[in-house]
Amino acid sequence: MFDFRSLEVVHWDYWQRFSLPLDTNIVTVVGPNGSGKTTLLDALRTLLTIDCAGNRDYKSYLRHNGQPFAWLRARVGNLPGPSGERPFFPLMDREVTLACRIQKKGGEWTRQYAVLGGDVTVEEIEQRNDFMGLREYRVRLEGAGLSQAIRRVLTLEQGATDKLCQLPPKQLLDLVFDVFGDKAVLDDYQRARNEQMEAERELHGLEQQLSLIGVSLQEAEARSRSYQEWTDLNQERVSLVADVLPRTELAEIAASVRGARPPLNGVKRRLIDLARQDTALTGQLEALDAHEARLRIEQNDADAARQATQRSLDAARAALAQNELVIGQEGRLRQMVAAQDGADHEELANIARDARAKVRALQDEETTLRQELGTLTGKLAAWRSGRRYTPEFEAAFRRALDDAGIRHSMLSEIVEITQARWQPAVEAVLASYRHVVLLDDPRDREKAWKISEAMRYKHFVVPDRAPAEKPMMGSLHEVVEFSAAPPDWLLRNLDRIKRVEDTGEGARLPRDQDWITPQGYFRERRGGRYLGVDDMYFGSAARERQLRDGEARLQDIEARLRAITDERKVASAQANDAEAILRGANASSQLADRADEFNEAREQRPHLQEDVQRTADTHAAADRYFENVREKRTKNSNDRDNAAREQVAVRRQQVEAERQHQQMRGDQLERLKAFRAKRVHVPLAKRTRAAMAELHETFQSPAEVRREIEKNERRLKEGHFETDASVLSLRDKLAADHEGLKSDLDKRRIHLERAGRITQEARGAYIQVLRNTVRRYAKNLKVLAELAGIGVDVDLPELSNDDLALASAALHVRFEFDKKGWIGMDDGEASGGQQVMKSLLLLVALMRDEDRPGGFVFIDEPFAHLDIFNIDKVGAFLKATRAQYILTTPATHNVNVFQPSELTLVTSKRRPGATWAQPLAVLRRRAEVA
Repeated sequence: MFDFRSLEVVHWDYWQRFSLPLDTNIVTVVGPNGSGKTTLLDALRTLLTIDCAGNRDYKSYLRHNGQPFAWLRARVGNLPGPSGERPFFPLMDREVTLACRIQKKGGEWTRQYAVLGGDVTVEEIEQRNDFMGLREYRVRLEGAGLSQAIRRVLTLEQGATDKLCQLPPKQLLDLVFDVFGDKAVLDDYQRARNEQMEAERELHGLEQQLSLIGVSLQEAEARSRSYQEWTDLNQERVSLVADVLPRTELAEIAASVRGARPPLNGVKRRLIDLARQDTALTGQLEALDAHEARLRIEQNDADAARQATQRSLDAARAALAQNELVIGQEGRLRQMVAAQDGADHEELANIARDARAKVRALQDEETTLRQELGTLTGKLAAWRSGRRYTPEFEAAFRRALDDAGIRHSMLSEIVEITQARWQPAVEAVLASYRHVVLLDDPRDREKAWKISEAMRYKHFVVPDRAPAEKPMMGSLHEVVEFSAAPPDWLLRNLDRIKRVEDTGEGARLPRDQDWITPQGYFRERRGGRYLGVDDMYFGSAARERQLRDGEARLQDIEARLRAITDERKVASAQANDAEAILRGANASSQLADRADEFNEAREQRPHLQEDVQRTADTHAAADRYFENVREKRTKNSNDRDNAAREQVAVRRQQVEAERQHQQMRGDQLERLKAFRAKRVHVPLAKRTRAAMAELHETFQSPAEVRREIEKNERRLKEGHFETDASVLSLRDKLAADHEGLKSDLDKRRIHLERAGRITQEARGAYIQVLRNTVRRYAKNLKVLAELAGIGVDVDLPELSNDDLALASAALHVRFEFDKKGWIGMDDGEASGGQQVMKSLLLLVALMRDEDRPGGFVFIDEPFAHLDIFNIDKVGAFLKATRAQYILTTPATHNVNVFQPSELTLVTSKRRPGATWAQPLAVLRRRAEVA
């Protein structure tokens, strides 16, 4: 870093021309306020291309004297640094001249700069005319060590140097970054981020525009599809009517012609077969008729022989029976003879009386059973035919209704119970409705009721009926089905009754709920009672059970009738025998008188038995022969009847086949005519087998084509279609705009993402530079604090690549004076001198550069508001830093302010009436003798 050796000004403010020595480390510029101390510093700043203090600029100093030009020339050092390189290389002189010429051209002030080796005067510089521009000049100064940090420090305004410690930690960090040039980079990054955010907003706007175009495109596509659908439907309708329908009709006629040929041929073949069968059956009938005549004669002969043997058998049996009667009489007479001896007439009278009473009781029982058998036989006839048995009063009433032409049915005929377990419950509820009559036509009610009144029919005659709807869940109606419409009141009654397993479950139901158990215990609003019945009447299960019970009862009655017959015979014999004894018959005399008759009967008995056996065998043989002949005749008659019926059927089939053949033949001729007429309207290329097969895969029949045509026309009529062809052009334009905007958005999005990524990565990489800057500044603070004998502690901020972290980062610095404890930058615990020392440390640390030691600093009034002790401390600190300081101080300060200064420049105000101000006075400290 270079230092100043001297300064020459020409026409700068109110100074005409003079030169000042600046060849010491500490130069103090002293003078009253307004005497030009800051003017001198601004001259140095202008020469170094640094902005002037406050709101001034270099032009402000040139407008006062009215001169068209001004010069600023400084002689600076060009000594090699630690690395051996000179600041103004390739100039190798020990000193270098820096010059700035300011001229007024065309009403504007322009600056020109020069860097020359050695001590070159203003006249020589102008003569050489070796000037450079501002940009090149600044590059040369930066190469000489005038870094951006030093430039920013040199621009601090008057009074700001002793107030750095009052800055908040965030502003202090911003100042550090600003001085070292990092804030501009961060601002550039932030500006890039802002531009990216603006680009994102713009991109979002374009995306919304793309979305709107997409909505319009979807609408246009929907309209285009509607138009295309409308076009396709019209084309399809034309194709179906003009092409498909005639072809399918032709194909159907051709298929019907082909399909009719086999049946027509089959009918012809059947006619031939039927004629052949008729001829064969005619011959068969003639043969059967001839055989029938022969069998009739043979059967008559066999019947006559059978009757003759029957008469012989009857005569033999009569003779044997008469013989048995005579033998039986002999046995009874003998029993009577044996019984008369010591017979008890009172006992015989009792036996006769009891036997006759038993006979009468058995006759009464037989009469009762035969009456029951007659009724049971009628019931069984109905049950066996699957019908319900009808009592006489019901049958009579139904006959009267039928005679009056009143169509009706019984309730029991339409009821079917689906669950056998609930049959007793349903029977119990419907027991009083067994004979309810249901009228088919409600208009017959008046006539039916009149007949019911006349016949005193005690059961309901119902004219109004309602269809059975879905039953209530869990009701008795749920297990009953009706084959016809029942009365509405019956449905409501069944729906109202709930099925329960037992009375306990029913007791838990609400009081207003009717219920019934499977056994028939019923509960209603009046209370509970058992309604079970002994027989069943409704449904197929009831008829089956009645049939079974009736068959069993029939068998019991028949068995009892047979037993009664046997018992009556025994009782009658006992009565007859007892009565005969009581009458006192002379059995002994009868035996004597009829002894020959009884002997002859016993002798004839074997012969009569042989006659019966012989005539029975003969009759059996005759009867078998007759049955054999009768069976042959029956079989022949059946065969003849079957053949006759078969011939009738064959001839009926012949008539039907002939009629069918004529009809089918006529239909086939009509189809052929229709085929030839339709074929003219169908091109040959579309009548090929392949074309027809392809068409058949799509449409099976003309009816299907007509349905498709009707469906097509209905859609065209009822649908809302777009009929304007311009929607296609609009759709294509919107699609092109949408695709173009989408492509542009994709490119922009990629570019934005890449730029954002690059910016983020670059800033992330630059974070390390920021960390180095902070560490460098902290190191400078600590080095300077050691020189000043002050303790310094720096809390380095956490710097990361994040907007919030960078925005909230701050630099916290603490100081320790005289081992009295750590204090902050501006916490109110430091004295005025300590505040100045803190500010100086913070200031000098901003411009300190280890790589280029030395350098210079402009400090405007650093000793303001300091006491003598603190002035001395500040002076000692300035001496210890080994940098060149150009200080300003008012003339009113203590003389201690000059203690560190080796060169003092004294300014004075311009005298009244004088054009130019007096040059600065120069005071140089005498060198101490060792």
